[in-house]
Amino acid sequence: MVYANGPFQKVPSRVMDSLLTSGIDQTLRQEYEAAGKTFQLVVREFPDHPAGFLYQAALMQTMAMDYDLQIERTPFDSLLALALERSSAMIDREPDSPWGYYYRGTMLGYDSYARALRGDWFGAASKGMSSVSDFHHAVESDSSFFDAYAGIGTYYYWKTRKIEFLTWLPFVGDKREEGIEHLFLCIEKGDYNRYAAMSSLLSIYLDKQSYEEAVYLAREALRAYPANRLFLWSLAASLEGLADTTGALVAYNLLLEAMVNDRRENSYNELVCRLNMLKLESGRKLPQTLKPDIDKIFALKSRMFPGHLEMRAEAKFEETIRIRDMLLKQAEPR
Repeated sequence: MVYANGPFQKVPSRVMDSLLTSGIDQTLRQEYEAAGKTFQLVVREFPDHPAGFLYQAALMQTMAMDYDLQIERTPFDSLLALALERSSAMIDREPDSPWGYYYRGTMLGYDSYARALRGDWFGAASKGMSSVSDFHHAVESDSSFFDAYAGIGTYYYWKTRKIEFLTWLPFVGDKREEGIEHLFLCIEKGDYNRYAAMSSLLSIYLDKQSYEEAVYLAREALRAYPANRLFLWSLAASLEGLADTTGALVAYNLLLEAMVNDRRENSYNELVCRLNMLKLESGRKLPQTLKPDIDKIFALKSRMFPGHLEMRAEAKFEETIRIRDMLLKQAEPR
């Protein structure tokens, strides 16, 4: 498959386009502080526009995914409220333009995702339906508005995935493949959402266990952003799914290096990464040679884990103990 750059639907202001493009690039490079300042500048320069508020909310979501943290609800919801107010005003001013619907759909999509993380499944479903309705309105106004297809494609796949046990009914259609096609369209011809669509499609490929496709797509994304931890996770998991132990270890090593070199502590994900590597290495190396790897995992016990990760971290340490005991038993003279 080939991902070709197609025509772009740019924001009308060249200054805003430059700032948004820069901020998105900084986010993908995981230069979060710089990205935050760029999106704050968008707000200062264009206070009546929803984009600056939306991308600040998107940055919060990306950081939460990267560090496996909970989204700070109050500032996040405040940003969404400001974006809703401004995108709704855009629709009132220009009801035939796709932009207001696109921004409102994006805001509703972020809200839906955050509600799902909080366990508010009814709210997530409601906001998700409203989001895709706005995205449909955007592409009905302008079929070349390719960035909107990312939201539609993601919704189509996961909606069907959650109710796939009902797809045999005549009124419940299976839109998973159509969703994937919409994501491809955004990847090939979109502008601002190209890598967001890649990330979404990677999650879908992992869910489908389409590991070869996931490896290809992850490498495409890493070609532009080689140290992006979210893309490296996808690559490592995909190679592991293909039973390519050597390739998976290379990817996990790159991921570990990216985490260790990050100025911000990422203790839980470092723990998961080191444990995944230990499990892969335990089938290839002599048991006694793995003691340094085990010691590095146990050294993480001195770190502070957020409350919502404490039990998960403890389960990982217990799994490490079981692997250590198994390796010790293997190393005993017979």
